[in-house]
Amino acid sequence: MAKFDMKTIGQCSRQPFRVAASATRGYVGEPMKFAGTYTSGVASVNTIVVAVDDDVTVVTEQFIGILAKDMDANAAGTVLAHRTVVDVPYPQITRIEAAVKTAATADTESEAIGLLHDIYMIDLTGIIYTWDAAGGDTAGFQARWYDAVRATLQCVVDPRAVARTDIT
Repeated sequence: MAKFDMKTIGQCSRQPFRVAASATRGYVGEPMKFAGTYTSGVASVNTIVVAVDDDVTVVTEQFIGILAKDMDANAAGTVLAHRTVVDVPYPQITRIEAAVKTAATADTESEAIGLLHDIYMIDLTGIIYTWDAAGGDTAGFQARWYDAVRATLQCVVDPRAVARTDIT
């Protein structure tokens, strides 16, 4: 993945989180999610991981935020168990900016305006995190503003995407 693919705009809370040893290495500007599930109120793990393609939905993943510091790794590049910090967005307030997966759909003012309030997911088709139009209504992000020159969107996170996802 690449540094600085996503960034927060506006208020957020920089908070510490645990990373497990040998996790997929994360870099500043990459999206993070909770790695566990719950059973009788107990979390299966207490660590976070780098988000993958087609994350985050409001029913299956718990979005944490945007990594604020590169993960610690040894000389061989293996991630060490450690504490990192994440910029945790305020739902419906903090914007997260990233490029649109298909730049041609947002590289003019009229195209970009047409994307506002649409629902998006995190895309990782290649090595760059981008916004991808959601196939359904369960994706965890909504477009609120744009930069047509750079073909980027600023999305806010749905409150359900940062909450527990397995409540029955």
